Amino acid sequence: MSGTGGDQVAGPGPGIGRRCAAALLVTPDGRYLMQHRDDVPHILLPGHWSCFGGTIEPGESPEAAMRRELEEEIEFRAREVAAFTEMTVLLPLTPPRRDWLAFFVVPVLASDLDRMVLREGQGKALFAPEALAAEPRVAPWDLAAVLMHAREPALFPR
Repeated sequence: MSGTGGDQVAGPGPGIGRRCAAALLVTPDGRYLMQHRDDVPHILLPGHWSCFGGTIEPGESPEAAMRRELEEEIEFRAREVAAFTEMTVLLPLTPPRRDWLAFFVVPVLASDLDRMVLREGQGKALFAPEALAAEPRVAPWDLAAVLMHAREPALFPR
């Protein structure tokens, strides 16, 4: 499924501290490309595995932000994009912060992976959903989106 995506995501409600867009980069065999975040203290979840993506800039659509982040982080221009899900998370920071996240499915091929150049983070790797779930340091909202996508047929039969 592909689409423009910008008008497919409703957007956050009031009281949102940060708006983010993320890519579920999925291979034909069902593995997900994840970013190993830098291990520095000034970022959220240092050293964790997460989806590629980031903050939505003012005036930018969630899809445009996700596409921009992919180009900035791994020099990848997504051909096909489909809005998948969105969620709001309340982070137990001091003070607490409510973030809104939009997730997009982005199919990738082996040839795409070969051309990607990592520009942000300490690494990238492909994970089967079960292997990602076994990792001790994974962004929990990203893991939830990956598992929901991987298990979509069982969770949401049509």
